[in-house]
Amino acid sequence: MNDIRSGIYQVPIFQALPQDSILRLQRAMHHKRIAPGQAVVSAGQAVDHLIVVSSGRLKLTKVARSGREQVVRELGPGDFFGEMGLFAPLVAEADLVAVTETDACLLRRSAVQAELTSHPEVALALVETLAKRLADAERTIGEIALLDVGQRLASELLRLSQARKAGHSGPVTIEIPYTWAEMASRLATTPESLSRRLRALVDEGVIEVQGRTVTVRDVEVLWERTF
Repeated sequence: MNDIRSGIYQVPIFQALPQDSILRLQRAMHHKRIAPGQAVVSAGQAVDHLIVVSSGRLKLTKVARSGREQVVRELGPGDFFGEMGLFAPLVAEADLVAVTETDACLLRRSAVQAELTSHPEVALALVETLAKRLADAERTIGEIALLDVGQRLASELLRLSQARKAGHSGPVTIEIPYTWAEMASRLATTPESLSRRLRALVDEGVIEVQGRTVTVRDVEVLWERTF
């Protein structure tokens, strides 16, 4: 349990807290082990805990009546969910589901609020995190509305490779941190459509693909494909 609770040190917004605050939060935690495919929170459910991932991976996902899945966000070690509920009552709008076996720590809203009241600098860090998340959500919405699948794929590969601008020299190799089916969900497309776009980039010599390892051979061309 001590190892699980030490996961609080992975959360950036809590790193500014003094040791006594960390210990109080650790005492308020309770551990939950989630099996792959198991939901931690379901859409429509009230969220009254901050959920911190200690190990493994969760995904926040919406499933349409047709069965089509849209991955809204993924969470790895140190990531957290439910922060909006620290400020106002929160009802989940999507399912939070384990991708792999996951250990998570659940922190009561009241315990976190008590420390935020005593340490406003941590509250400021939390607001900054929320602002970044909102910006990411707006970017995703904009890309789905304005870009085709090929453009969204190019943008995602550039983000993963951290090749920010045309003119980047040399190839960049990246390991896709999720399955290709999950990539399709993130890009709001089908696995078949994604496969066709990947094959086109491979045939043109822009990328090489081995399993989930992608080598971007021509960053400049990939960058041009985002427009």
